[in-house]
Amino acid sequence: MDENEEMNQIEKTPGGKIDISDQVITDVVILTLAKLEGKEINQKSKEYKYYRKQVSIDRKDEDSISVAVKTKIKYGEKIPEVSKKIQQEITQEVENITGLKVIAVNVLVEDVITPNRSEEEYNEDETEDQE
Repeated sequence: MDENEEMNQIEKTPGGKIDISDQVITDVVILTLAKLEGKEINQKSKEYKYYRKQVSIDRKDEDSISVAVKTKIKYGEKIPEVSKKIQQEITQEVENITGLKVIAVNVLVEDVITPNRSEEEYNEDETEDQE
């Protein structure tokens, strides 16, 4: 484990303490985003690398966090509805899986996927630009 990686002590038990790293929380968020888009990804895929750059975790205190995600919306989708769905799903999954309280999920819609450009092409372009 990287020295700089944040750990969050969730609970002390008679057997010791339970810590959850930011990477684990980020993975939960990434898998939730992928599920919302109807995708199954793994940590070695280009899509995972793309999603990894779109998520940040901010620790508020010992047992609460806020999450920031950048996303893209398909042309014609209602941005407020899609954003609220993202917020609800991420909150529910992170709280259920980690036991942490999610204070906020901030969604930044940074692009629109046009009908003549597939999401896969968009992700490939973005991954190449960021490398």
